[in-house]
Amino acid sequence: MSVRRAFRAAPERAGAVSVGELHALTDWRAALDVADHVIYFAGPAHGRLRQGDLSAFIVDARAALARQASAAGVRRLIYVSSIKAAAARTRRAVSERDAPAPEDSYGRAKLAAEAAVAGETEAVILRPPLVHGPGAKANFAKLMWLADTPLPLPFKGLRNRRSTIALSTLIQAIASVLKRPDGPTGVHHVADQAALSTGAMIAALRKGCGRRNNLFFAPALARLAPGVMTESLEIDDAAFRAAYGYGARGAVEARAALTETASAWKARR
Repeated sequence: MSVRRAFRAAPERAGAVSVGELHALTDWRAALDVADHVIYFAGPAHGRLRQGDLSAFIVDARAALARQASAAGVRRLIYVSSIKAAAARTRRAVSERDAPAPEDSYGRAKLAAEAAVAGETEAVILRPPLVHGPGAKANFAKLMWLADTPLPLPFKGLRNRRSTIALSTLIQAIASVLKRPDGPTGVHHVADQAALSTGAMIAALRKGCGRRNNLFFAPALARLAPGVMTESLEIDDAAFRAAYGYGARGAVEARAALTETASAWKARR
């Protein structure tokens, strides 16, 4: 299967509408025929693709959708982007007011897609950090496997701060936007609070797996880990909380959300 074919806009199952491959000429009319609101998730979750494919999947397809949604009379488009459009690392919590500074082709493509969507239709753009759940893949899956080992890990004492969001919280955020059709458009950051150090994240995951914390203090060893394990990427989501909240349940505490995800992941193994 080609990379392009792997990213189809809708699964082929009962009740779904397939619009084929994602690119500038994707015809979304069948999916938009009776739509009042559109929630857009489709596309790759990371940047391990050629620049041309990233542009087609992330920028061109979204621009085509936004134009056609506007023409079809769709009231609001909710586009789930990524915090990578704003930053890849931070020294303090980054908010929507900060000038975007993406550091790779994936982040730049996400930022370009945001501009394309906002320029064509009334849109609420959500920038989540790492989204986790028991079925999460890629970097979070690797972190989950690491946390589920009994091995001692050298992340105690790290002072980095990384924001995360549970899939359930992200769904609450989207539902909150749908319930407030008069709410503010534009870019909004969403996250569970508070941001945690890598050590605190692993401790929360290990708790959910039923394992001991087993972290030790060894700064020299910790610095050998990939940057994603030791750098900060902290999100300020105060604007979204003020405008929309996270539904009746509210955004859960980040540590508890990670423990809940790990417990569900462990139960599925």
